[in-house]
Amino acid sequence: MNLQEEYRNDYLISAQTKKVWDIELRLFSKLLEVCQKHNLRVWADSGTLLGAVRHQGFIPWDDDIDVAMPREDYEQLKRIAPTEFQEPFFFQCAYTDKYVRGHAQLRYNGTTAILPCEIGVPFNQSIFIDIFVLDVLPKDKQEQWSIMCKTEVLRKLMTWAVIPIDLHHKKRAIAQLFCKAYFLFHSLQKTYAKFERMFYRCQSTPSQYIGMPMFSVTNILKYRMKRDWYSETITLPFEDIEIPVPKHYHEILTEYYGDYMTPKHTPTAHGTIILNADKPYQETIKELHNKRKYEH
Repeated sequence: MNLQEEYRNDYLISAQTKKVWDIELRLFSKLLEVCQKHNLRVWADSGTLLGAVRHQGFIPWDDDIDVAMPREDYEQLKRIAPTEFQEPFFFQCAYTDKYVRGHAQLRYNGTTAILPCEIGVPFNQSIFIDIFVLDVLPKDKQEQWSIMCKTEVLRKLMTWAVIPIDLHHKKRAIAQLFCKAYFLFHSLQKTYAKFERMFYRCQSTPSQYIGMPMFSVTNILKYRMKRDWYSETITLPFEDIEIPVPKHYHEILTEYYGDYMTPKHTPTAHGTIILNADKPYQETIKELHNKRKYEH
């Protein structure tokens, strides 16, 4: 893609942002190549789907790429990832890294994408694209609530166990100490597997709804997609590549955003994130630690 800065929708896209976008497009292209090779279903999702429909590319103020896959296709992707994603690509999930989000990320080594709250967390923090899992949701609302509660407990347990202790919030710090102590005697990966097994059991449920319960509890409450909306796939231009999207993207985007064709300049879901397309995250972390030592 053109790496020169430019204005889109009266918003300045810097040359540095263009470099990040370019790497994310390489990641997306590699993922599409692997999925096509193994006949796996994958679609642009969230802001990337909206960008494809409304901008034919990135939303000017967005900083990442989101895709979604059905559970069965995602499980196959996990199995083939170690052989299909070689340097500079790295497929990241709880089974490949000390990483506990409810979705996977495909990363590009030699770059930086760090959330400030994760500076001390020992996992790969290169530029990434998000790979979300579409799970069948139980028909029974009481069962949905049960799964949501269990999901939130396990998510907090695993996340607080790996992020640095927040000494500015006493109650949270105590909770984090408990979580870290728990994993002195329990395997993080086995706990994550328990996390996933809750959703395996739902896949054969004759429910018409799917969602991303492992990503966010509020995601279940706000966004329940009909399975039929993903029954057919078309392609749309996205920057200088063609990407797969659900044919019923209008229904999906309406569920997500309401009047999705009216641009609204909103912060990204990641909040503040340290991005650098030219520097490995290990170097960036060292610089940040040295800066903190100097300031103190």
